[in-house]
Amino acid sequence: MISKSEFLKYFQCYKYLWLYKFKKDLISGEISNQQQALFDEGYVFEDHVKKIFPNGFEIEGLYDEAVKNTKSAIEKGQKILFQATAKTKSLYAMADIFIYNDKTNKWNIYEVKSSTSVKDIHLIDLAFQKICFEEAGYEIGETNLVCANNKYIKKGKIDCKKLTSFNNITKDVKDLIKDVHFDIKKALELTKQKQEPDIKILKQCKSPYECPFISYCWKGFPEQNIYKIAGGLRIDKLEDLLERGILDIKEIPEDYLTSRRSILHHKVVKHEKTLIDRPKIIRELEKLKYPLYFIDYETYSPVIPMFDGYRPYQRIVFQFSLHVQEKPGDKLKHYEYLCQEEKDPTEELLKELKKHIKKPGTFISWNASFEMGCNREMADRAPKFQRFYNDINNSMFDLMQIFRKGYYVDRNFHGSASIKKVLPVLVPKLSYKDLNIQEGGTASESWAILTDKNIKKTAK
Repeated sequence: MISKSEFLKYFQCYKYLWLYKFKKDLISGEISNQQQALFDEGYVFEDHVKKIFPNGFEIEGLYDEAVKNTKSAIEKGQKILFQATAKTKSLYAMADIFIYNDKTNKWNIYEVKSSTSVKDIHLIDLAFQKICFEEAGYEIGETNLVCANNKYIKKGKIDCKKLTSFNNITKDVKDLIKDVHFDIKKALELTKQKQEPDIKILKQCKSPYECPFISYCWKGFPEQNIYKIAGGLRIDKLEDLLERGILDIKEIPEDYLTSRRSILHHKVVKHEKTLIDRPKIIRELEKLKYPLYFIDYETYSPVIPMFDGYRPYQRIVFQFSLHVQEKPGDKLKHYEYLCQEEKDPTEELLKELKKHIKKPGTFISWNASFEMGCNREMADRAPKFQRFYNDINNSMFDLMQIFRKGYYVDRNFHGSASIKKVLPVLVPKLSYKDLNIQEGGTASESWAILTDKNIKKTAK
């Protein structure tokens, strides 16, 4: 038997299903805090969608128990079901919202996703559900996807209807049914296969989901492998290299790469040397004007807006870290702000930041587009600070661009310009591994915990 979630992973990579059935113990690692946060956001969004259907009935249990409870609820006259469940000899699926239409005498399926748009994988998801429910004896009418409406702006109490976007994708799903039927048949055949399937690894390992068998499938790959080339390779180029038996970056033919970033990455790996374009780096750094303001934000982006003026997933800037160097050689001065209450920090953060910006200079960030985007959003919510933030954005310097443009390329960056890859190479004594919070996603979730009154009470 194949469940919906297993089939979606199979559709991404058919080897996943075989490994899950026969070598489940090879799953590596635990769910990360960031992944768990995404799951939690989905559950929170689903709870809000359910409020649109106050007469909905929740189906309890899993597998046979849930199937039995679904049939029992329908027999008792329930016409709006949450987590309705269907099972056939080969398939198993749960529908987030299952509604009976008296006019058509058919059931409509509503799949709830906390994303803000319809994706191909969602169509496959609903096609699988439609097939499973119909084979279980239910007549299915419409198939719908319920997404978060990123145009909705909170004003007062959350309006669940405006928060959501209902997408009737019945026709798109219908067009896919034949193909999904075929894929289900192939998936079922795979579960009976004794030998582990051999596949070409292209770009399926992390799209649309990260596969938990990556460590197993990638075992034995060179550290500098073709999947890590700067800028990435097109699928057709990956296939061609695999046909040639090439996995190591240094074995890629000289004339094969076309982008400047990938060519430079290939060069430093093949010749085991570091490329430093000093004149161009100097030219970039000459743009800096003192005082220098090194600025970094941390944000939280919930699907359900917490405060008035916010959209789903809009960033709440709850922390800044600011280092100031007045003139060359001066010791850095550090200032910081952290909102420790569940409130919109925008104006308080702006006032605190403005205290430390004494005169015009250069604002420096790594991947400055992030900070600049936050500045624009905060200025929109606090118009009296519009000029202040325009001045900052007009004086931003993105330190990452020196590495992204290839003015400094080291093989140990692994084709990345991320600070997590660059910093340990340039300043080995500094490492994210020594920090309690090592990534922005974890910092974001930590703020949610810090400001949650219920969690604080429990901790006491």
